[in-house]
Amino acid sequence: MMSKDDIKSEVEKREAGFLFKHLGVEIYHKCESPDFIFDYEEKHIGLEHTQWFPNGSTIDNNKWREIERMIQNELDKSCLPKRFIIYTAKTHQDGKKNYKGIAEEILNGYRFMLNNNINRLNESDHDGFKLEKLSYLSFFPDRTFDHFSLSEMQGGGVNEKDLTTLKETVVKKEKKLTEYRKKPKNNDIQEYWLSVYIPLQEFCIVDGDRAPFNNSSYDRIYLVNSRFHLAKYQDNRLGVIRLK
Repeated sequence: MMSKDDIKSEVEKREAGFLFKHLGVEIYHKCESPDFIFDYEEKHIGLEHTQWFPNGSTIDNNKWREIERMIQNELDKSCLPKRFIIYTAKTHQDGKKNYKGIAEEILNGYRFMLNNNINRLNESDHDGFKLEKLSYLSFFPDRTFDHFSLSEMQGGGVNEKDLTTLKETVVKKEKKLTEYRKKPKNNDIQEYWLSVYIPLQEFCIVDGDRAPFNNSSYDRIYLVNSRFHLAKYQDNRLGVIRLK
């Protein structure tokens, strides 16, 4: 049986692996203080890794993850192309009573978008489809899957409170840098980078100009989300953002 440390190490390798794939890095060393060491563009890099959960308080409300799985099961009964669906529910109350209605509205809205060659519906700009249980609905058009996948978005972006939690996440890791630089084993590290992983079920948009840590001591900060497979920068959307 794997220890907690072994499990943590495997999770970090999987999450940072999306960044390594994006950068074309095939060889790296998993260690501690910092979490990874590798060579990139003729420099020896130390990478610290962490996670950020911008929408956790919303998704966890009323056991919403469980409700979301129930909605997904309803969506999978449909014959429509199975894609990654982004949505915002107007309320999380009585989810076990309302999940079928939410699933029905998602499917109807999704069908409407397919028929009208659009991929986004807003409550205020609904393009002819009225949202009742939802305030936002969209999908990623490029790929289909074996099953529908869902992710809730808070209001289409990151609010100031979310940016504060992002700054707090980075500041905690800033404090690590001083001790890392003092370690003899790190004398040959030329740059320190930070990767901040946003789990798949999270969705948010961060404007690079509003990022709250432009004066970070890290040479680079990457926000990493596996949803985009890190194929390219996403015009200041997650994907990967190089903020420095």
